[in-house]
This record gives sequence, C-alpha cells and structure tokens, in this order.
Amino acid sequence: MTKITILLCLCSTLMLSQNISGTLYDAEAAISGAKIMNITSKSITSTDSRGNFDIFAKLNDTLIFSSLFHHTKQLVVSESHLKNIQVFELRKIVNELNEVEVQGAITPKQMTEDEETNRQNKQFKTDVEKNPHLYRRPNRNSGGIDILEIGRRITKLFKRKTTKEQIIVATPIEAEDLDALFKTDKFFNDKFLVLNLNITKDYKHLFFAYCESKIMSPSLLQPENRIYLVDKFLEYSEAFRTILKESQRQ
Repeated sequence: MTKITILLCLCSTLMLSQNISGTLYDAEAAISGAKIMNITSKSITSTDSRGNFDIFAKLNDTLIFSSLFHHTKQLVVSESHLKNIQVFELRKIVNELNEVEVQGAITPKQMTEDEETNRQNKQFKTDVEKNPHLYRRPNRNSGGIDILEIGRRITKLFKRKTTKEQIIVATPIEAEDLDALFKTDKFFNDKFLVLNLNITKDYKHLFFAYCESKIMSPSLLQPENRIYLVDKFLEYSEAFRTILKESQRQ
C-alpha cells in the first residue's frame, strides 16, 4: 500500500513538473530573441525566430517574459499551462515621439559649392513662381518690390527644416555585458551583488536578464557614470527581490 502511495505521488509530481511549450507574440508578429525566465527554478530560455520556446516549469512557478521594446510580463504557472501549448502576448512599448526617426548612423551627402549654389537658385526660382505675390508688395522706395520681404522669404526658404528628428540609438546593455562587468570589475563583483543588492549568486544571471529587460543605456558602463549604474542596480534589485518573494509565497 505504501509503495502504491509513493508511486501515485511520483506520478502526480511528474504530471505537474514538465516543460511549458508556447509562442510569444505582440499585436503584429511573433517575437524572436525574447527571454523567458523561471524565477523559481532559476532557469532561462529564449524564443526562436518564430517566437517559439520551451522551458521547464512546475505548478506555481513564476515565469517572466521580457523583450526589447516590449512590456515585461509575469505569469504564475497553473495546471492549464502544463497541459497544452500556450500562446502569450507582450505589449509593445509605444514611442510617444511619433516624429522621431531612429537611425543607426547618419551620413550627410556632401555637395560641392557649385552644386549647392545651383540647388539654392533652383529652389528660389521655384518659390518665386509659386508665390509671386509674396515677392511683390507696393513700396514707393523700391519700385514696387519689398526688399525686406524678399530677404525674409529667402531666409525662411533656405532655413533647414525637418519634421523628423534624427537620433542615434546605441544598443542597450545586455545580460552578457553585465556578466562580463561582474567578472572583471573590482567594485561590481559577487560581493557587491550579495552584500549591497541582496541577490544571491544562484540568482545572478536571472537578475542580469531582468536588468536587460529594463533597456539600460550603454553609457552607464562608462567609468564616469558608475554612480548612476549603482542607482539602477539598487532600484532593479529591489523590484527583482519583490518578484522572488511573491513567487515563493505561491
């Protein structure tokens, strides 16, 4: 009878401890390269090019889904998650600056002096043809031509205009960058992780993955910005520990 009871318990445990398979997507398409972290078992995996993933989990484990430019999603594993292939959605982080054009690098076209002069003359001629009334205004001292108005028009015409601000966006800090930092830096090391951030070594790589999901600027890795990096670590470690505590209560 005892053997049967033990066997039933083992079967129950196996049924509730297995891999969760699923697909991660947003409102437009599947999300590739996203990280799925099992905070409870301290394991990490990533989605493939089609957004598919597979990660070991058991009932009541806490999973965190994170991806660049998407809001982080937290999930507590239920029985339904262990039975079928799952589909999870992440919400995109909407850029409120609709007129900002993001580019990796900007290389302005170089023009010779003659080319620039011809371009300006052509632009000026076109504007005169389209708006002749703006270049002529009754004026006794200028024979019907308003010199000041022409000056204002030319200044306005050749003033550089842009409806889109061009900015250079660098690659955010990744978990691998933080891992390398903590291996080589004299200040940011395992001692700092445990004593100052209250993150045990077992959770180090999960914490780095969590920091990556926060899209940290690479400028924080510069020596002169060390104090700002400390502030970020303190902020994110507190949130990370809260997630751990919540997962342990469940």
